[in-house]
Amino acid sequence: MRRRLLLIVLAASTLVVVAFAIPLGLLVQRVAEDRALDAAERDAAALAPVLALTDDVDALGAALERTGTGRDGRLAVWLPGDRTVGSTAQLEASGFHDALALARSGLSFSRPRIGGIDLWSPVVLAGGESAVIGAHVPDELLRDGVTTAWLALGVVALALIAGSLVVADRLARSLTRDAQALAATANSLAQGRADARTEPSDTPELAAAGHALNVLADRIDELRAAERERVADLSHRLRTPLTALRLDAEASGASSLVDGVDRLEGAVTELVRAARRPLHDAPVTATADLAAVVRDRAAFWSLLADEDGRRWTLDVPDGEVVVHGDADELAAALDALLGNVHTHTSAGTAYSVTLSRSQDRAILAVADEGPGIDDPQAALDRGRSGGGSSGLGLDIASRTAEAAGGSLRLESPAAGGTRVVLDLPVSSTT
Repeated sequence: MRRRLLLIVLAASTLVVVAFAIPLGLLVQRVAEDRALDAAERDAAALAPVLALTDDVDALGAALERTGTGRDGRLAVWLPGDRTVGSTAQLEASGFHDALALARSGLSFSRPRIGGIDLWSPVVLAGGESAVIGAHVPDELLRDGVTTAWLALGVVALALIAGSLVVADRLARSLTRDAQALAATANSLAQGRADARTEPSDTPELAAAGHALNVLADRIDELRAAERERVADLSHRLRTPLTALRLDAEASGASSLVDGVDRLEGAVTELVRAARRPLHDAPVTATADLAAVVRDRAAFWSLLADEDGRRWTLDVPDGEVVVHGDADELAAALDALLGNVHTHTSAGTAYSVTLSRSQDRAILAVADEGPGIDDPQAALDRGRSGGGSSGLGLDIASRTAEAAGGSLRLESPAAGGTRVVLDLPVSSTT
């Protein structure tokens, strides 16, 4: 915006300056021409009283020398009898004889020609005869001082344009400063700083936009607080039936039922914890040992796999595989993927969990030998886990991978089944 304002002011000021400078420059040129012609006319007119009194060549020569035009050799007098006084060289140009004859007929006129302008003026002598006074004004005198005046006008014009740009830049800077502050506040809100607010601007339009942004931020805080309260209330409402369900499960002695209640309670706890997080998490700075997370969650799900008669395999490299991300988040993502396997494939379907590491990437793959899916990308886009049942498993895992700087993809192996791959960056601190 600042650049556009400067361009607008530059264009406007240039047009205004040009609109005044060109006529003023032409006026200066016209004044210079008039000044030179007036000087020559005055010098020629000064000889008329002398010619009215005498036609003596010496007297006329002395009068001619007292004029500036005569001293420069640009003034001459033609007397009757083809007598001349002064230098006629600068007047004897093309068309000279015609101009002299026209002047002797009693006509005063000026004749522009190459190199300047000639002035012709007849004078009636005491005896009734006519003499002719001729004066030449060269181009140098007609343009005397014009170049200097034009240069001065150019400097003044540039100074005016530069001054207008300086003033416009200061005004534009005040506008853009307020706009940049408004954008910075919006970016802070987008990055999760719920307390970010913009200061009132001196510009009414920007002040109105800033006020609207502050009201929006306050409204977001209110909605977020109300959401958290509703989730917290829901969690409290679920605690009592969950406790009763746990007691019934423990009384039944079925370990799988107890494990299911534990998973349900953990999911409710994670739901409440997720709802209380900021709107946008800060950039991931935490790291976790993905190998330890995979071993732990694979062992947890192995109990259910054994009950369902599922054959499962685990392939994890020795040592640590440290990646960006929170350990609990990574565990929740793997739980979601393994939960999809147990939920959307029939009992007895085998699955595998594989973790491999390259130089800067960690690849976690969960593959099953179920019926697979027809369109992996479509299933990933709509957040479905396969088998025609909708769920949040893929969405949870995908968001966890993206938060850590990685990605999730679905594959359909040639041998059948489904393979979900989490591609995560390895921490550079390892």
